[in-house]
Amino acid sequence: MPGLAYLLDEQVPAAVYGDVTRLRQIVVNLLANAIKFTERGEVVLSVEAKQKDGDGRANQQQPNEESFYELHFAVRDTGIGISEEGKAHLFGSFSQVDASTTRRYGGTGLGLAISKRLTEQMGGTMWVESQPGVGTTFHFTILAEAAPTRSRPYLDTSQPQLAGKRVLIVDDNATNRLILTLQMQSWGMLPSACASGQEALAYVQAAVPFDVAILDMQMPDMDGLVLAEQIRHYRDAQALPLVMFTSLGRREVDMQGVDIAAFMHKPIKLSHLYNALISLFVEHPQPHMPQSEPTESQFDAGLGQRLPLRILLAEDNTVNQKLALRLLERMGYRADVAANGLEVLEALQRQSYDVILMDVQMPEMDGLEASRAIHEGRTAEQRPRIVAMTANAMQGDREECLDAGMDDYLTKPIQSKALQAVLERTGDAESEVQAAPALDPAVLSELRQFPGEGEPDIVQELAEAFQFETPPLLEALRQAIVEGQPEQLKRAAHNLRGSSNNLGANTMAALSAELEAIGKNGTVERAAELVTHLEQEYQRVCQALAAEIAGVK
Repeated sequence: MPGLAYLLDEQVPAAVYGDVTRLRQIVVNLLANAIKFTERGEVVLSVEAKQKDGDGRANQQQPNEESFYELHFAVRDTGIGISEEGKAHLFGSFSQVDASTTRRYGGTGLGLAISKRLTEQMGGTMWVESQPGVGTTFHFTILAEAAPTRSRPYLDTSQPQLAGKRVLIVDDNATNRLILTLQMQSWGMLPSACASGQEALAYVQAAVPFDVAILDMQMPDMDGLVLAEQIRHYRDAQALPLVMFTSLGRREVDMQGVDIAAFMHKPIKLSHLYNALISLFVEHPQPHMPQSEPTESQFDAGLGQRLPLRILLAEDNTVNQKLALRLLERMGYRADVAANGLEVLEALQRQSYDVILMDVQMPEMDGLEASRAIHEGRTAEQRPRIVAMTANAMQGDREECLDAGMDDYLTKPIQSKALQAVLERTGDAESEVQAAPALDPAVLSELRQFPGEGEPDIVQELAEAFQFETPPLLEALRQAIVEGQPEQLKRAAHNLRGSSNNLGANTMAALSAELEAIGKNGTVERAAELVTHLEQEYQRVCQALAAEIAGVK
């Protein structure tokens, strides 16, 4: 079922003299056809108006004169579309696009020929624009005289109760975002529109002040209810009331205790939205800023002093840049910015950095390619720690980042606690590399005493076996966490602990032992972060093994 929306231009009069029955027949027929031929996407009705004289000519009339308008209606869909041949016969009497379409979708109701004739009787015309596989837009116009009507407050652009209020709009549908943005602006409000829950949550986490948030219930990845639950971790119902748009009835939505100020049904009715907003701000005035104490507690303002780091932020999206810089600033850091991988390499030519926060998807040179280039020309001591920033968190994506030479990763939208943990791990990793080598030299020395003269290097044989067996065990650990299987977690960690000990990878063995203990306790809680560390340590062990074998040869 496609989404439905409508968009009325500000110039459209509130009421006109005309044949409401004929107009309704045309609009309903076009909408019904659009929905019938559109399995997914959207159907949008838009109406614009141009002032005309009684004969249909453009006219600059005075406000006190009779006002005639040419009303331009458009019904746009994202359906199957119509071929050029089909368009040529579309408005013929009793015609259909083609027989196969008629068999699958049925006829076109009232008939486009009749609809076109009705618009012509009202002083207008009808035409179509279409592209097969993309969608169709039916246009028609009529001439009508503006009629007096009773006052409708939501049509008034002067709204002192709403003017200046900051509103967060979250909807994955671009048309709905546009409709809401234009309407909020017409009321004097200050809208910020987001296409996903992750993007909206980033604003909230960065303490951007909003007076109200309008959320779409049905969104991919993070729906409106999940987003509402996340927002409540940062702003309570008094500080940020939430308005939810849904195609479902309220009784069909399990709110799970989340406080929602108002529920609205799609398609959006501006009068209902206006009444809801007015009731919020007139009856319950909202503060512009959240309570400072809970917000400040999310940030460790002294981290930059305790752990001074030179940070390079690689991000091509301006909004994401500003939000990340704001989070870093709250922790006492100032970061340089690069917009793509090429700029990262140029920045490294000018100076060294302790950590690079690297967006994976960037133009010209992406984060993965940039990470490989950084590894090619630098030793481990010369390289900065590279942290991937990505909206993907699947196992394959993690492995791709680690294989490219990245050391850690953050999932977007970036959360303050996760960012702080990454920065702290950067400091820990630097001291750990200096204090504890990836491989115990004593164990390697003892292993090399086993083979007799002329026998192959046992370290190389063990290394090959280790690198063959470890990736499936890491995958098993990740799978155990996702599926909530503590027994599988324990077995995989036990196997990995034994092979790590045999090779002298003491840090890997210790991390595996922690995971094994978690599995023995019948849980997988806290295991995900340890597996992340384990994957990073595995990359370090592989590099150490390569250097060890090359040194022997």
